[in-house]
Amino acid sequence: VEVLQGHAVITSPWHVQVTLADGSAQTLTTRNIVIAAGARPFVPPIAGLEQAGYLTSDTIWNLTELPPRLVVLGGGQIGCEKAQSFARLGSAVTQVEMASRLMSREDPQASALVQASLKNDGVNVLVGHEALRIENHDGEKTLIIRQGRGHDAVEHAVAFDEILVAVGRSPRVTGYGLEELGIPLTGRKTVQTNAYLQTIYPNIFAVGDVAGPFQLTHTAAHQAWYAAVNALFGQF
Repeated sequence: VEVLQGHAVITSPWHVQVTLADGSAQTLTTRNIVIAAGARPFVPPIAGLEQAGYLTSDTIWNLTELPPRLVVLGGGQIGCEKAQSFARLGSAVTQVEMASRLMSREDPQASALVQASLKNDGVNVLVGHEALRIENHDGEKTLIIRQGRGHDAVEHAVAFDEILVAVGRSPRVTGYGLEELGIPLTGRKTVQTNAYLQTIYPNIFAVGDVAGPFQLTHTAAHQAWYAAVNALFGQF
């Protein structure tokens, strides 16, 4: 397999232009194209977040020192994995989830087991809490969260050194030619495909997070196999 590292743009159903790291451009001619652009972390519009600085599941790997106090926003797979990992490494971790339980897409029993495991590892799990804003006083950063609604609402402040935003991922559907070719999106902002993973162009396929509906590695691998077979040999 020839691997090119650069920025690709689909310029027609049969051409892909790649700008390489040295600035040179190369145009590929092809019979079929598979879009596997994945997703990027979704960053909610929380006041003060940009100014305070934040980590995502893409950038957390750049840390060179263990944060003494880490706040994890989000109670999905990524949030739970990172909260547990950093707690076991020695950080004081607070995990904030707006829903009433962690892993809300899983069975309640599974959510309870995950939450119990996290608490056993020392994670301060706060479900039913909404992140409102981040304040910075003399270098001390705090996340203001709210529990409850209306007259029963109570605000709390959680001090932190680093904050990880793990509230979901958005499909990458802009910047590489979909708009210009008129390839439609679904209501969930994923690339619209048929049962064979084809877009409106029969020779352009989409797989993985960019196609949905499930943002899971094994789903992407399963779709990639079918797209490759269908692109090479026809509609199986």
